Amino acid sequence: MERRDGNQHQTNMCFGMYQYTAEEHQAIQKALRQRLGPEYISTRQAGGGQKVCYIEGHKVISLANEMFGYNGWSHSISQQNVDFVDLINGKFYVGVSAFVKVQLKDGSYHEDVGYGVSEGLKSKALSLEKARKEAVTDGLKRALKCFGNALGNCIFNKEYLMAINKIPKQVHSPLDPDNMKRKDKEPSVERARYDSLARRNCSSFSIPAEAAAENPSTVLPVVQPGPATQAEAVAQNLSSVLPVVQPGPAAQQNATDSRSLLTSMTAHTGNISAQQECENKPRNISR
Repeated sequence: MERRDGNQHQTNMCFGMYQYTAEEHQAIQKALRQRLGPEYISTRQAGGGQKVCYIEGHKVISLANEMFGYNGWSHSISQQNVDFVDLINGKFYVGVSAFVKVQLKDGSYHEDVGYGVSEGLKSKALSLEKARKEAVTDGLKRALKCFGNALGNCIFNKEYLMAINKIPKQVHSPLDPDNMKRKDKEPSVERARYDSLARRNCSSFSIPAEAAAENPSTVLPVVQPGPATQAEAVAQNLSSVLPVVQPGPAAQQNATDSRSLLTSMTAHTGNISAQQECENKPRNISR
């Protein structure tokens, strides 16, 4: 989608239309093939006393940002349904299903269904809130796992789960004071944003040669016509609109007679003036 507005000459593309380069595609594909280490796997008790392995929602989002970039992927809720809301002994039991779609910047996407349950809460609003959020998080994780092992697809392999439980987890400090956000401002982000804005403003004053050739009005000034120029333009327009009438033989004869009559009248007037001057001269002398 290309747009040219006056002094601007830029190409705007919508999300889903960007293409990965060969290097990016190869690097992302290689990273997605990796299986997760035990640091990313969590366990919880399920029915029958069994342990279930899963990935927490915030870890999946961090992995997606690492693989695709914070602005390289997006997710949307296609549909969400409340399957049941039961009130038993003053407590609510709610079940919600949600269809979540995850799309990358090149247009590729995966969509899956998630389910959320809330049991035993006395508040209906809190029960619906918990079930809806749980359904969206579950759908997001299930959609992301379709992209590769590094986003959770490996935990569905039973052999992998048996092997991963034997590998000890590395102990990491949960809080690193040096990497914590302690101030309200980010100087590096503000500087980068200011530099980007300055470059954009400078580029808006420079007009590309091809844009100037296609639209000269953006370069050449527009001169407003004065009164004389406007009168000439009106006369030219009238001459181009009104037809030119050629005189016929009768009109030409009338014009010739009129010129002859005008010439004779002028000569007669001259003779009368000369006669009056001659008559006035003796009178002036006698006086």
